[in-house]
Amino acid sequence: MTTLIDPLRDAIAVLDEHGVIVSVNRVWRDFAESNGGSTVLASGVGLDYLAVVRRAAGSDVLAAAALQGLEEVLNGQQSMFTLEYPCHSSDRERWFELYATPSARGVIVGHRDISTSKQALAQSAPQRGHHRDNLSAVLNSMSSMIGYWDRHLRNRFANHAYRDWFGIDPATIPGKHIREVIGEERYRLNLPYIEAALRGSAQQFERAIPSPDGRSVRHALARYIPDMVNGEVDGFFVEVTDVTSIKASELALQRAQEVGRLGSYTTDLSSGVWVGSPMLDAIFGIGPEYEHNAAGWERLLHADDRQTCLDHLWHVLATGAAFDIEYRIVRPADGSLRWMHGLGQLERTRMGAPVRIVGTVQDITERKLAEQATQVLLDQNTRLVRQLIDTQERERVALARELHDELAQHLTAIRAFAGAIQRDKATASEQAGAAARAIEDSAHDIYEVSHRLMEGLHPNILDAGSISEAVGSLLAGWGQQHPEIEWRASLAAGLVCDGPRRLAIYRIVQECLSNVVRHAQAEHLRIVLGTRRSPDGDRLRLVIRDDGVGMDVDAPYTGFGLLGMRERVLGLGGSLQITSGRGARTRVRVLLPCA
Repeated sequence: MTTLIDPLRDAIAVLDEHGVIVSVNRVWRDFAESNGGSTVLASGVGLDYLAVVRRAAGSDVLAAAALQGLEEVLNGQQSMFTLEYPCHSSDRERWFELYATPSARGVIVGHRDISTSKQALAQSAPQRGHHRDNLSAVLNSMSSMIGYWDRHLRNRFANHAYRDWFGIDPATIPGKHIREVIGEERYRLNLPYIEAALRGSAQQFERAIPSPDGRSVRHALARYIPDMVNGEVDGFFVEVTDVTSIKASELALQRAQEVGRLGSYTTDLSSGVWVGSPMLDAIFGIGPEYEHNAAGWERLLHADDRQTCLDHLWHVLATGAAFDIEYRIVRPADGSLRWMHGLGQLERTRMGAPVRIVGTVQDITERKLAEQATQVLLDQNTRLVRQLIDTQERERVALARELHDELAQHLTAIRAFAGAIQRDKATASEQAGAAARAIEDSAHDIYEVSHRLMEGLHPNILDAGSISEAVGSLLAGWGQQHPEIEWRASLAAGLVCDGPRRLAIYRIVQECLSNVVRHAQAEHLRIVLGTRRSPDGDRLRLVIRDDGVGMDVDAPYTGFGLLGMRERVLGLGGSLQITSGRGARTRVRVLLPCA
């Protein structure tokens, strides 16, 4: 041990676990001899150093502080103890720094001559004092705790905020070990950050600190900044800022994200690494150990959606468009399939290079399931409506056939019998003839009524003529019944379409004419029926316009008329557009594939 410590410039003594000197270096021996020390003190070995300090502690405050520090190092309570003390000679003032640090079997005690640095500090004290006062005033006005701790964890400065945070008078803090100020438990929690700062690495961490009265808790952001001098750490600066309001906002945001099943993320494009909120990990069903990078995100994607998502991402990077896509993932935690809605905004450098994407991911599984269930109901309703329309048409055709085959024949027979009675001389009488004529007239009226009913149920012209002829016939009859409405039609001759399309166009025109009479209060009506070329082939085009009071096209359907029009058109692969508004005219446009 002597060989190791002899070259050192400080006076060094190695003590065993009881505080007895087991070795000293050459500087220790020379100092003792040159200052009148005894031979025992100069050799040192076997001297109970702790007992010497303990005797001096009874009448010397500095010796008492030294004793406490040495005992704490020996007991493992401190890893380094330091103390400055005067040791003046007859011809000059001298200052030394006592330090102690644990060894393998005890403690190493050193005494370092710091007289030169002390004198230099004394000479510059007035100027430094002026600057120090100004700096102290600034630091004391800050709400954040600002302090400085040397490499032995003794305080050198503490601003007034320490009183608010710990209830300690800042004037009493300098010289105290950091453990005495922040408490044993917090010291244990902070020790890894302290040791890292003393190794030259700046530290930043959060900590909850109770108020001095114990009634509340502050959330603090602590920063340890190493004080580097000539490549060595002399100590570290401490800044502790109250971030309670920020933490409250973060917690509120986190609760909002939990309620909305919404997570946030930031993705660094150069590395592909993304940092997400705790809620995002919960949504994805992953933990901190999962790879938070591009490859990890790709593995989450459902196989059927993976390429679509990647193509969309490349489009965003190439064009700067917003990232906005719905996709499915498979959660690693439980293998469940979930629907996501991803949103993101690309951020660029001043030169325009993309650097990151910032955005959100929302779990929309419940909404998607509801949409799918709603779509199933809509599909079922659509089928029911179309089946109803088909059934209605079949019933109309059947009823028209019954009227024609049964009722018309009976009415013809009745008229024939009435005519025979009138011509029969054997039964001729004025009263019988009048009755026969009345029967014939009534039968004729019933026949006309049934004929109109048959035409309304299923016009013969639909089977015998073209759609233009059928619509023209319908308009002619309607115009005779409603001469107050001026109408004009442009109906292309020779339009060819199959039965379902002819029937759909005829029923739509029929429904529109009925609505004009019942609701529109229109004075003019225009109808155009023809064909229109499109990339998908020729289409039948029907346009009906009136100058009536209009309608609210966004209002839900309350009757079967418009709904039936819509389902007829959609069932044939066409489109229906109704444009109108309250107090405005109405326009109905229908496009149907010709075949």
